[in-house]
Amino acid sequence: MKVLIVESDIDWRNTLSAHVGELGYEVSVCSSLGQARDILKSRQPDILMTDVGLPDGSLLPELASLRQHFPSMGIVILTSATRLEDKVRCMSDGADYYLVKPLKLEEVSATLTALARRMKTAPHQSSPESEKWTFNRKSGRLASQGVVAQQFTDKESTALAALLQSPNYPVSHTQLFDLLRSGGEEYDAHRIDALIYRVRQKLRSLQEAPMQIRNIYGEGFLMLRRSSAVDIVLEA
Repeated sequence: MKVLIVESDIDWRNTLSAHVGELGYEVSVCSSLGQARDILKSRQPDILMTDVGLPDGSLLPELASLRQHFPSMGIVILTSATRLEDKVRCMSDGADYYLVKPLKLEEVSATLTALARRMKTAPHQSSPESEKWTFNRKSGRLASQGVVAQQFTDKESTALAALLQSPNYPVSHTQLFDLLRSGGEEYDAHRIDALIYRVRQKLRSLQEAPMQIRNIYGEGFLMLRRSSAVDIVLEA
């Protein structure tokens, strides 16, 4: 199995890398969020072991997106953050394990063994057929197989299109301000939140909504597909 370790502390990274390699795993390492993104774009490890607080940013806002794009990848968080809300958020967003530093190498071994065993014995699931959806920005129509499922207003469509165009990263309030303001019309955080709420409610009204909007604390809003089988095409 291939393991990617993302850790900025060089001593701990070297120690962890050597130990995981001795356990028989194929190990690669990096020290920043940017490097991790580049690696994940080119190849998927079987297991990702990472701290969330890295020199160039936090992995936490991207955890839900990582789980969506790599549903079969094991994710182990190694962090010094001890707050219960941090652990709950990580586990809710897709982490398999949350280990608090300092930790012993025996704990790392046990965690990897348990995770690898679970991944190997998980029942095989055939790839589901792609579920096609289209969203037309001008008409505001969200459709499945040519059948309109929901209608959005012009402002709602602008916000929804922005979210669809940023599948991996949150869209901030500031970005939405710039997109929505026209003429003398002004938007503040409350109006943005109200707009997103209306879009979210319309999506929730669908029996099988293709996507949902997740609030990412301090970052903005992130659009998540219901599953990897959902294919949403944005029409201008």
